[in-house]
Amino acid sequence: MPLKVSSESPFELEASLKASATASNPAFAVFYASLVNGKSWCGDCRDAESFVNRKFASGEEVVKIVYAGQRDEWRKQDNPWKAAPFKITNLPTLVQVTADGVSEVSLHDFSEHGLLTKIQKVEKLVETDVYNQRKLDAFVDF
Repeated sequence: MPLKVSSESPFELEASLKASATASNPAFAVFYASLVNGKSWCGDCRDAESFVNRKFASGEEVVKIVYAGQRDEWRKQDNPWKAAPFKITNLPTLVQVTADGVSEVSLHDFSEHGLLTKIQKVEKLVETDVYNQRKLDAFVDF
């Protein structure tokens, strides 16, 4: 399934992603800053977009794009994406959702020599981690 822009509310989005997820294939939501003149107002979002598009180019995963608001909307504390179930704090953010809801997965951090340095529990990739190819691969291919 190609990346699809969602206009669902936070709880509708969670429900549709949970319904699309299987035991072996989670679904994903990528949160970007909204577009201004065809481009996101957020530099990290613009940087992450090509990485996310390439990662999900096969269309095998269910991936929904959410535009979390213009700069003023995003900065408000009552922005609906900052509350449950997604609790987005920074843009861009990539969230993995299983049939049970927003999931927690292990992200392995390797040294430059390939030695495992730590295992970190994460439920989302945030900001520059979204366009770090190694972290993106580990998160999606978990």
